[in-house]
Amino acid sequence: METISRASFDNLPTELVLLILQYAAEPTFTQPEQYVVKNPYSTARTLCLVSRAVRRVALPEMLHTVLLGFRNVRAFAHALRMQAEYAQTDSSLCLAYTRYTRNIWIGHPTSVPESDLDLLAPVLLSAPSLAIDFLSMDLLTRCVEHAWTHMDKNIDRQHSPPPWRTKTLTLSGMVISPWHITTRRPSGSAFLASVAHLVVLPHTQIDSNLHVIRRITGVIGFQDYALPRWMRHAPWTSFRRLESISLAFPRIKPSLNVYAFIRGMNLQTELLTFPASLVKGHRVPLEIKESAETGDGHISLNDVCLVVSDSQVHFSVFHQEWEKVWACGLYAEGGAVS
Repeated sequence: METISRASFDNLPTELVLLILQYAAEPTFTQPEQYVVKNPYSTARTLCLVSRAVRRVALPEMLHTVLLGFRNVRAFAHALRMQAEYAQTDSSLCLAYTRYTRNIWIGHPTSVPESDLDLLAPVLLSAPSLAIDFLSMDLLTRCVEHAWTHMDKNIDRQHSPPPWRTKTLTLSGMVISPWHITTRRPSGSAFLASVAHLVVLPHTQIDSNLHVIRRITGVIGFQDYALPRWMRHAPWTSFRRLESISLAFPRIKPSLNVYAFIRGMNLQTELLTFPASLVKGHRVPLEIKESAETGDGHISLNDVCLVVSDSQVHFSVFHQEWEKVWACGLYAEGGAVS
């Protein structure tokens, strides 16, 4: 029987081995397969089982960008409980998640017991970029309040850094009720005031599909964009340090086959970024228009930075992979698509 040769790192420098492991562990967010079919973290998870040394290389790569869906939030909380136990019993398995987490996506809502906030709040709020579904806003509200109330009472909150690092906030999903994080709570007011960049992902059935229909029927031009309606009622005065706003849209061309879109097709995405000052007036604009003039009812396309993604994601009438769009680069500070 022919002997199967195996790869060996024996003759490689340690630095090169570490680079190879880091590259292999990096999640493949740009994969053509849907995440429900192929887990982008699968290779990193397998590497974590090889040895404790390899785990310490692979796990930080997994934590850089964390996607939390309905079931994943509970699993993530369980992992944090295990880390708390490792800290007491086995330091070789203990890893500070807050040190490595840079981007977190929280999808559909899930119930989280109050006892888990001690573990979840520090990690969720340690990420400079946080994306959250509107229906999960309650979890963010509780985490922000928890962090706020557990600050040192001797600290001057007005002049000290807040107990979170969130600078880019990405919002997605359907707005079925007013904002949960409001100026009614000092913690909510402080959180909104600290956000520098806001990214808005359209709701599939309401905003995204309406955008496609308006484009292909000629209601709006192919250089025009309608802002989500909820933006007219957002508490813009609370975003005191907000610098820019980014809106994402599926890239629709005049030749789009509407029946192919209904069945599902791969499309690029567009990200439009403009200064926050354009929506902080007395009347929030409703559209971004090709017109060179900026009026009360619209923003001129000349004042907007438009970036088109290189990669494509699956879009259809009923399902659109906005978490994949975000994971592939929308989380970047200031809003950028890769």
